[in-house]
Amino acid sequence: MKAIKRGLIGLGTVSVLFFTLVFLVIGSGSVDSQTYSATSGGISVSAQEFAQKFTEKTGRQLSEENAQTALDFGARLMNQHHFTLQGTSGSLAVAYRECGFDHTAVNPSGGVAGFYQWSGWSSTINGDRWAQAKEKKLDKQIQIDLMSAELEGHYAQVVEKVGPSTDPKQAARDWSQYYEGVAISDSQTKVSDIEQWAEVIYDILKDAQATFNQDNNTGSSSVAVPEGWGNISQYDGHAYDGSGSYPAGQCTWYVFNRAKQLGIQFDSYMGNGGQWWQKAGYKSSHTPKKHTAVSFVQGQAGSDPTYGHVAFCEEVRSDGSVLISEMNVVGVPAMTVGYRVFDANTAKQFWYVEGH
Repeated sequence: MKAIKRGLIGLGTVSVLFFTLVFLVIGSGSVDSQTYSATSGGISVSAQEFAQKFTEKTGRQLSEENAQTALDFGARLMNQHHFTLQGTSGSLAVAYRECGFDHTAVNPSGGVAGFYQWSGWSSTINGDRWAQAKEKKLDKQIQIDLMSAELEGHYAQVVEKVGPSTDPKQAARDWSQYYEGVAISDSQTKVSDIEQWAEVIYDILKDAQATFNQDNNTGSSSVAVPEGWGNISQYDGHAYDGSGSYPAGQCTWYVFNRAKQLGIQFDSYMGNGGQWWQKAGYKSSHTPKKHTAVSFVQGQAGSDPTYGHVAFCEEVRSDGSVLISEMNVVGVPAMTVGYRVFDANTAKQFWYVEGH
């Protein structure tokens, strides 16, 4: 990702498409711009709102389709690599410089392509980072996995440097220097631009604060499978076909994808978490059952007083206690799977929805 590659990459106007995506994190903490981070606060913003606000604040039109792409990459950074909201915002700002959030962007003169304009697409004049991709294809999931492979390999220092950042502007500079390989002194770094975009992205996300009822957050929470619950498989982080109708990172999005990972199908329009048990065509009961969706009615077990909550039942013990996995709960880092254990008496208060 050296200087030559950006010669033909433009950030021109793109048409507004009507896709719906929500980037949602529910938690607790301050929304002060100096202390707010993805691991201690809640945000809720749709792709439509993100695109509109980004356009208003920067004067550069952004489509909902490309906003969705940005949020998908951000979700991976926060979920799998545990980036703060500031670190994620910095990374996305640089991606906007690279391709305008268009993961299909190609620059023939530099031989680069993709969300972060990886080298080796049509030539190796700037290296061959595409060689690490599962397939040389302008597919979003392939590129998200390529980013992860690099962050877990040769670019692990980027996670250490940018991941815990508390300053979106500094995160943008560091991502540009350590992941893109562009010196800060290089005019193509566009320092003032990426700093501005990083702040804009961060402000949009942090200002969309969500609420969560902490006073009724029953159950024992953990970001790891509690000891004694056996060998529980982990969520693979994929957004499967059909999940796009749900807010990315929200409880509904997670349960749909976790179930799909295990070969279980739920409808793309099950409603809010507290409504899943009411969906026609699905069997629901108060009897705990492994690998079912657990629907919490409004305010139940700490769920949102308006929308409720949904989780995934990982295991049921002979004594009636259950282990659930979920996203968007107090005390669990953003876009990270959390686990709770409920005793038998509490567990039978919830609705267990069987997928197909």
